[in-house]
Amino acid sequence: MNGMKKNYQKKAHHYKLLFGIVGLIVIPIYALIFSQFGPDGDLVLVTFSQIGARYGAFELLIIWGILTSLYFMGFLSYLVSITKFNNLFMSLLIGFSGLSMLVTVFFPFAPSMFPLTANTHNTLAYVTAVATLFSLVVFVGSLLRIDKAVFFKSLITLVITIAICLTVLKVFGVSSLFQIIFSTLLCGSLFLILHFLEKSPFLDIPKVLEELDRNKNEQEAI
Repeated sequence: MNGMKKNYQKKAHHYKLLFGIVGLIVIPIYALIFSQFGPDGDLVLVTFSQIGARYGAFELLIIWGILTSLYFMGFLSYLVSITKFNNLFMSLLIGFSGLSMLVTVFFPFAPSMFPLTANTHNTLAYVTAVATLFSLVVFVGSLLRIDKAVFFKSLITLVITIAICLTVLKVFGVSSLFQIIFSTLLCGSLFLILHFLEKSPFLDIPKVLEELDRNKNEQEAI
């Protein structure tokens, strides 16, 4: 029994390590490297979409979109699972947010050549940002039923994240700088929420992972 518990403790640790490496190291560094493909590496002059469409880095833009969207969907789905907040609305919300982020990068932003796709890209970009933040708001709200301390810590984290993003957006506009900060803070916020949940006395993550595996095995046996 102790051996089984240690296995799930390792599994929880590996998940945290994976999400930490990808979200706090890989995605921010990739975003910074990608931004250097713009004019003189200017972070304010152009957006990621403009870099992809005008400076021959469309494939790199798609990779960034795939990496970021899959990370968001995977990490938030994991948090939803370990907090047992599984419901159709949340699943649809996560799927819609991630897929809209993914689809956005496939629409080239070249207004002079493809005005329709450029307008579609802009619309999807705003929809993605709103849907992503709304998904986090709904999830953070669900934490109140588990642990008030975790809920308030997560809420403060989310408010600070939104405040920083809005400040950068107001000062620098929609730019590579904003997109780097938005994606980095998004990853960081998810990681902090996981850290808060780990410290909660009301949630045993290894035990939940064991229960999830047991339920999955029982369903497959039927």
